[in-house]
Amino acid sequence: MSERNTGRAPAGRHGPPRRTGSRGSRPPQRRREPLRDNYYYEEPPRSRGGRAAPQSFEDISSYSSPGRRRADQLAARRPRRKPGGGKRAFKTVLLLFALLVLAGGLYVFGYMLSGLTMTSLTKDKDALGIAPGTFTDSSIKNIALFGLDAREDENTGRSDALMVLSVDSKHHKLKLTSILRDSQVYIDGYGYDKITHAYAYGGPELAVRTLNQNYHLDIENYVTVNFVEMAKIVDAFGGVRLTVSEAERVEINNNLYYLSVESADADIQNSDYLNETGELLLNGKQAVSYARIRHLEGGDDMRAGRQQIVLQALIQQLKGKSKLAYPALVHNVVPMCETSLGYLDMMGLAPFLLTDFTMETLTVPGQEENAYGDFNENGAWVYLYDVEAAAAHISRFIYE
Repeated sequence: MSERNTGRAPAGRHGPPRRTGSRGSRPPQRRREPLRDNYYYEEPPRSRGGRAAPQSFEDISSYSSPGRRRADQLAARRPRRKPGGGKRAFKTVLLLFALLVLAGGLYVFGYMLSGLTMTSLTKDKDALGIAPGTFTDSSIKNIALFGLDAREDENTGRSDALMVLSVDSKHHKLKLTSILRDSQVYIDGYGYDKITHAYAYGGPELAVRTLNQNYHLDIENYVTVNFVEMAKIVDAFGGVRLTVSEAERVEINNNLYYLSVESADADIQNSDYLNETGELLLNGKQAVSYARIRHLEGGDDMRAGRQQIVLQALIQQLKGKSKLAYPALVHNVVPMCETSLGYLDMMGLAPFLLTDFTMETLTVPGQEENAYGDFNENGAWVYLYDVEAAAAHISRFIYE
């Protein structure tokens, strides 16, 4: 039987005939296995000798959708973030927070000082009586305190209480030096007279110059309060607790009466007169009358001591109050004061009040000055003593 021509090659001994390529046929696909990082491993083709052809890796990262390609293009255009950007943002937030705190602090500070009478003193040290070579300490600020006895028919008044407040920020101390009002000193342009008259002659500037010239100080600022206003300050603090003797009770009532005659603003009521002694909570008018006692044993010396006692009691009241109560308290007190201190000066002193400071006092003249009382050439009763010795005493007290 003849063989049919099927168009196929006859089968050989070794299996079916190989299929020959024809038009339109596809080569066999090679197997791909996934690897990391967008690469596939492509199984190498086999050579005729059975050896594997060299391996190759194919990048498939470009095998992505049009949306993915668009995102990649936008990412390529976007500027790369520089290192440290997060730190800068954090610093910016901190700066904004600090500015907010500062603004809030300035607002509170402005609220506290609204109503304060602010004046200015000359910045000329020579005009203030600060001699070249005067000892100073940058950590200590000296401020003159004047308590005025200004009656209704007087414009300026005498400095009935005269003190030097030394703020020692290094040792966290307030030092209060009282100078007796009848001390005879040299007043520029007026000769020798009572130191209390300097304020009446030339206001706070002459009073500050008199202190600096006689006691070798470096005072550049002052605070003044009228005794009538001082009563309101004590009331703003809630009064002061003092121990009153029978003799002091009588003098307090006498001073209350004199105060009612001298000033209608004093507004003395029958309930202000004391009927008892011992430890009492005194209101402002009673405390001021206590501080003005001078017709008892010790005279002017004890008068200065009582003024210090009242101030110390006020400071104890202040230290016993919550720090949150300070803004309202200061706001109520400052309208009764006059000062040459600037805002920056007061802001610099404010943190000191938040510390646990102590207070020390000195009265001049003391035993070291060998003071004695006599009438001067004008017929006025004065205290005479070695002013140079007093200046050295004050310097040791303030700076040592």
